[in-house]
Amino acid sequence: MTGKYDIEVYNNRVHYFLTVKRNITVIQGNSATGKTELIRLINDNIINGNSSGITVKCEVTCRVLTSDDWDIRLSAMQNSIIFIDETANFIKTQKFAEKVRGSDNYFVIVTRDSLSQLPYSIDEIYGLKNVSDTSKYKTYKKVYNEMFKIYNFHNYEKFIPTKVITEDSNSGFECFNRIYPEICISAGGKTKIYKLLRELKTEKTIIIVDGAAFGSEIEKLYKYIALFADNYVLFAPESFEYLLLKSGIISVSQAVLEETYNFADSKTYLSWEEFFTDYLVKLTKGSVFQYSKSKLKESYKSSGSIDKIKNQLPEQIRP
Repeated sequence: MTGKYDIEVYNNRVHYFLTVKRNITVIQGNSATGKTELIRLINDNIINGNSSGITVKCEVTCRVLTSDDWDIRLSAMQNSIIFIDETANFIKTQKFAEKVRGSDNYFVIVTRDSLSQLPYSIDEIYGLKNVSDTSKYKTYKKVYNEMFKIYNFHNYEKFIPTKVITEDSNSGFECFNRIYPEICISAGGKTKIYKLLRELKTEKTIIIVDGAAFGSEIEKLYKYIALFADNYVLFAPESFEYLLLKSGIISVSQAVLEETYNFADSKTYLSWEEFFTDYLVKLTKGSVFQYSKSKLKESYKSSGSIDKIKNQLPEQIRP
């Protein structure tokens, strides 16, 4: 499944607006923010149709998956947006992760917990907010709810690090070690970053992660960074391969970078990080820039290539 989908769910009391563009979207937030009510409305519409008084608008079918025979029911679903509430305990299982891989569906999961078995994007973790008091809806009596991104890391000033931590230990680390010589270290995987950061204590540190698959690790890291905000900057591009594609080192269709949701098929790729890696490998095969995740070719380490990659970094952390 590919594409970007706008969803409206409403009755005479409440109105939800959502946009879904990846195979995994997570909705978080405190109690009484309307998360469970959203799923209840969709399910009521499925069961009772027009007599429910609920309208669901979307280009594709919206479904609700509960714990009852979930794996059998999921196997029969295709080309749908599937909503799952946190009361469905299977969402934390490896079996569910295996079912998501290769699925021709998008999943919207309501949960306050991290889902360590799934590689979801930090950009696709949302809350729901009541926007009824905005000028757009002020004249109406309904409660209007829209999605908002929970994590935003783009507001920081010029930052000179004493340490740079990369999630990657292979090609990405090789590249950033050229950009930040002598101060760059690898965490050896996304689950090890938090521990390493705490060991470094309050050194001025840039943390570089693959944002497209870092969703399960972001909450605890975000809370820790917030305690010492002046000492840390998190840089979370989609992936290292995305940076290379965006840098201009090789010729790339801008549509692939700007409308990735039209290319990253959920049946083939569990995350956009997987998509960008596969796309770069295929695009450069047989060329001087042939890409390997395990070792970076010298052509990417030339001064010209490194300068182009540097230009993709936010100016505030650019050496």
